Amino acid sequence: MYIFAVEFTPSNLLQMYKIFYEQRALIFPNIVEKELILDATSQQLETYEVEKIHNFFRQWLVAPLQEDVVIDGISPELLSAALCRTFVMAPAAGGVVVDENRIAAIERNGIPDLPKGHVEEGEDTATAALREVEEETGLKELSILRPLPSSWHCYLYENEWRLKQTSWFLMATADSSHIEPQRDEGISEVVFLGPEDLDWFLENTFRSLADTLGSFLRQQLNKNDNFNVNNKFNNA
Repeated sequence: MYIFAVEFTPSNLLQMYKIFYEQRALIFPNIVEKELILDATSQQLETYEVEKIHNFFRQWLVAPLQEDVVIDGISPELLSAALCRTFVMAPAAGGVVVDENRIAAIERNGIPDLPKGHVEEGEDTATAALREVEEETGLKELSILRPLPSSWHCYLYENEWRLKQTSWFLMATADSSHIEPQRDEGISEVVFLGPEDLDWFLENTFRSLADTLGSFLRQQLNKNDNFNVNNKFNNA
């Protein structure tokens, strides 16, 4: 296993497996998401290497350094076991809802975001994404067009570290006339972003979202960069 720090993420690392914590990331150049098996079977691999990687993860989570860290020379099986040793898995799902050349966004607890939420027990990610988007935005008649890359970030909750994989889906809505923010979840606004809003959105949202979906959002909105949107966040 080789570990080295970088001050920024090179462009050729954008599609590699990454885990975010606040504004920094663990980057695994030789791992792709579909190779990971994050269930009980991964915990059966109890080796010295698993414990060593687990200890590094715990040190990195509390370290003051802000650089990204690249970890090379690790197998998907070893990484899966170390992640299960370190984190409680917290699956989530959300949607990029397109309406002509606009994308639905929310403001949650003062931070611009896309609608998403936890996957309930027994629920598949697609169903969860549709439910969460409707609950958080009020949008109706939603349909999934295709899956998008997942984002991964970790956080401390009730003294345990959790790893959230958010499964994203590209969605369409047949009726964008009614929007209603889910205020009891800290959502103050639902708006539609146009091309002129995207730079501001990506600069102010979570890095895990910006790095994972930023290129796709830019491509989606630039299909017609002459489209004007009047509805924006109050503080944009």
